[in-house]
Amino acid sequence: MSQPVKSLYEMYLSRSDLAESSVEITGRAVRWFTELFGDIDAEQINYGHADDFKAWLAKGRSKSSANTYLRTIKPFFAWLAERRHIEQNPFDKKLRLYVVGEQKRPLYTPDEIERLFAVADLRWKVIVALALNSMRRGEILNLVLSDIDFEKNLILITPKKDTEYTWRWDIKNHNQAYIGLPESVANLLVKLRENLPVKQPYITLKPAAYERNMRLKVAGELDHRLRKCPWGNFNRDFAMLLKRANVKRRRFHDLRSVFATERYRDGYSLKKLQCLLRHSSIQTTARYIKEIEEQKLVAESAETFNKHYASNVP
Repeated sequence: MSQPVKSLYEMYLSRSDLAESSVEITGRAVRWFTELFGDIDAEQINYGHADDFKAWLAKGRSKSSANTYLRTIKPFFAWLAERRHIEQNPFDKKLRLYVVGEQKRPLYTPDEIERLFAVADLRWKVIVALALNSMRRGEILNLVLSDIDFEKNLILITPKKDTEYTWRWDIKNHNQAYIGLPESVANLLVKLRENLPVKQPYITLKPAAYERNMRLKVAGELDHRLRKCPWGNFNRDFAMLLKRANVKRRRFHDLRSVFATERYRDGYSLKKLQCLLRHSSIQTTARYIKEIEEQKLVAESAETFNKHYASNVP
């Protein structure tokens, strides 16, 4: 017996182990799908619906964003096909994603990083330093005192549980990992710890942000976005820091890219980088160093030109 899409999606959620962020974005895609076509019976869905949905997504959104929603809704329809609610997944390989050109993201230069540290307060110095040591934003903002071993200069990236003083937070790839803590950064963390309110375990969070989040947690209103980025308006505040440092606006995550490229230039293998960056796939790691290889190839090509043709150029 055929069932409408919404009820099947609820069944899918109850039987899947999706991350909260995936639940949110997939739910949004399914809601848009049913708003566009109505809550139709699954057996009525065909490739035409998928193709029309693809076109609709691209209106008012970037093609990259449209692709994100297409990728996240695809597993739901694959599940429907596996359970024989539909004959075929209309979002399978036959439906091609939009072609999106690769964007070049210039790295922060040593001079820009120096200017960042020059204008940053103690908390921002710690946050920037940890990002330059491979940590993701969520890992930095969910760092608690018990994660730090000041004697061994190690940080343990570990998930958090709901307790009297903490909220639930999951690691991106679910695996605990150690991060080496340079002595200079450890010294900054010690100073930051000295000014931390007694009951606040989150070392990089402003006390006001921590208090707000705990109030929301007690009220049952702390959603996964604030648990993932408990700072709140982090991107806005980071943009203000870049402006004060006279650094062109770019992503906070690009500081992590600096870590990857510096280690690669120092001779670290791709496999070692994958371990240090805590990537599930080595293909993800390869993207970090692709631009370095391209720049080396371009430089070599220019040298080849000089070798063969420089004397012919007036």
